[in-house]
Amino acid sequence: MMNFFERSLQIIHANQSKHGAYVASPNFSQYGYCWFRDGSFISAAMARAGNKKSANKFFRWGFRVISEQKAQIERLLAASHELITHKDLLPTRYNLDGSLTSDDWPNGQSDGYGTFLWAVEKYAPQDLLNENRELIEILSKYLIKVWNIPCYDVWEENPEGIHTSTLFSIAAGLRAAEKILDKETEWIEVMSFIERELSKDGRLKKSSLSDDVDASLIWGAVPFELFPVDHPAIVNTVKAIEEKLYINGGVKRFSTDTYFGGGSWILLSATLAQYYTRSGEFEKARAIRKWIESHFDSKGLPEQVPEHLIDSSKYPEWLGRWGEIARPLLWSHANYLELLLDLGGKS
Repeated sequence: MMNFFERSLQIIHANQSKHGAYVASPNFSQYGYCWFRDGSFISAAMARAGNKKSANKFFRWGFRVISEQKAQIERLLAASHELITHKDLLPTRYNLDGSLTSDDWPNGQSDGYGTFLWAVEKYAPQDLLNENRELIEILSKYLIKVWNIPCYDVWEENPEGIHTSTLFSIAAGLRAAEKILDKETEWIEVMSFIERELSKDGRLKKSSLSDDVDASLIWGAVPFELFPVDHPAIVNTVKAIEEKLYINGGVKRFSTDTYFGGGSWILLSATLAQYYTRSGEFEKARAIRKWIESHFDSKGLPEQVPEHLIDSSKYPEWLGRWGEIARPLLWSHANYLELLLDLGGKS
């Protein structure tokens, strides 16, 4: 029988470039790049699994990229807030060597940089933090400047909105910077905004544009720990996710998702299972783990599983446009590793 834990580590190792970047997926036409979001979650899982050398290699790559974007950050810090749009924000993805891409991808996203700060505070060695203290400070100033500027969400849609899971990523990053720098940031203001403006009927909502629920809202509790798992807003949000997005082990992104028809996402299922584990609901967590492992093949885990589709007519459209669903997706493997570590079993 395949050892899924070890195989996940192998897949991530095999797809980390010599520069330190993790490719999102090695054989999917649109994913041959490194996203700060994916890479930060992957590096955190690798560090937690004992592969600190791999994680530190990514952290160094990230700091190099931020250093090269320093002039752009300084321009934004000097700019009038009301004139900044998502088009001015730092890119969310880069070529594996850290250079800028030259396409029209919806790059203006803020969550990846917050996730990066969260990951480095949690797992980077102190000497690496000391070396990059100035970059951590300028990046935290950048996030303070732009957190409430509408941008693309974590699914690279809806640039006119302010998105709750994006703000969770930023709040987690600013809280991390506060610990590293021993200097106050605005993470509490960001959380206050979420509770005031992005909540409805006792639960969190997807964004300023939508009262719907989104599975990424679990990040507020897992992994970012901005809320305890038993906080009423989180408990009520998970109930809504169970009602609207969960089917037999798999979790949808949101109720109107039509990307590849709107299948069930491995990485979100793993995060929901982590929530269950930390809430003491081990049967539910193990059921999701079993579902994830049933979709593990020789290539690894996919991004999503095309089952119980929200709009099955869209599935062939995406197949024709971009080919088969990404497999392996490194972020899927990272979140699966995190689940196994939470459950205390590596096999």
